[in-house]
Amino acid sequence: MGLIWANCFAGVEFTASGGRCEKLITLCNRQGIPLYTVQPEAAGFTARLPARRYREISRLAQRCDVRLRVKERRGVFFRLRAYRGRWGLLLAPLVFVAAVHLLGRSVWSIRYDGLDAAAREQVEQTLYSMDICEGSVLNQEKLRAAEKQIMDTNDAFGWVSLNFEKGRLVVEASPALQKPAIESNEPVDLVAAADGILLGVNAQEGFAVKAVGQTVAEGDVLVSAYKPDPYEQPVESHAKGLVVAAVKKTYRCVQPSTYEVGALTGSIDSSFRLRMFGRTLELGAQLPEGEEVRTTHRPLTVLGFALPATVEERYLPQREARQFHLTPDGARQYARFACLAQLYEEFPDAEIIAESRQESWDGGTLTYTMTVDFKADIAREKGG
Repeated sequence: MGLIWANCFAGVEFTASGGRCEKLITLCNRQGIPLYTVQPEAAGFTARLPARRYREISRLAQRCDVRLRVKERRGVFFRLRAYRGRWGLLLAPLVFVAAVHLLGRSVWSIRYDGLDAAAREQVEQTLYSMDICEGSVLNQEKLRAAEKQIMDTNDAFGWVSLNFEKGRLVVEASPALQKPAIESNEPVDLVAAADGILLGVNAQEGFAVKAVGQTVAEGDVLVSAYKPDPYEQPVESHAKGLVVAAVKKTYRCVQPSTYEVGALTGSIDSSFRLRMFGRTLELGAQLPEGEEVRTTHRPLTVLGFALPATVEERYLPQREARQFHLTPDGARQYARFACLAQLYEEFPDAEIIAESRQESWDGGTLTYTMTVDFKADIAREKGG
């Protein structure tokens, strides 16, 4: 055990010369002072012993007129002694451990499992609105509140789970099962949405009251929800079907040839914020709030290494008033597209058979009138 102490913990290798060296060795043996690897020399000997016994052998050496000289100090004690007073070497690991423990409560990275690109973007925006991003300090109450808000604002998820451990937030979600559409059973008639000549009647439910070839006016009942039985008692149903008719309608659009718009200039004003440990640090002057101000955020990285912080960028595209001048043909095209938009908004399945146009100019303004012959499904639920 003494040899282990002398070589590993604190040991001294010394040289003894002059005087009565043999008597010194005898006194050491009598007093139990261990000497190891004793080697004779011309003027004395060399040996090793535990450093804590060196004072004792020094007193014995004085009695024997022997000079001692330390040749080498060995062991952990002497190695650490060289750093005596340099407390930074001891405090640095403690500070590092404490920092890792505290930073473990902050979000370093966020991983999304089971989410496509669109769902991920929506969930990311929801979390960001609740101040959950890289650099946030989280607790279980905040995580549960975020789960509830995501479920309340998006019916596409069957369940959502937020798990936070050692600086990583894992967002897991699964899509909700599609609920079958429940059709109404209330008795409702199908009526005509426009005047026309019937080309086809397909009554899936209810009772057809019009036939192919008949002319109908807007509001006429096409498929009835009621029909008396042989005992004159009404039979009810929810009318459903497809009624195709040939329709002729006129649409009108007023198109100026010169108009002013706020056009993008290509320049952008931007401002930045730093979010870290639940705090927000403004970096320079900030943009005023407005509808056109856009916000993006990204994790802060240094040499590709992510830090527990988020950089928020708010930018505002610059616009300037510009006048646009349309040629007569350009004004006609814009007006025609506007009339067609009215047609397809009213009858999405319209199939145009023929069309005629009229136009009149008043200064720089075009009044465009388009009469369209088309066929489409004109059946609509009454009151719908």
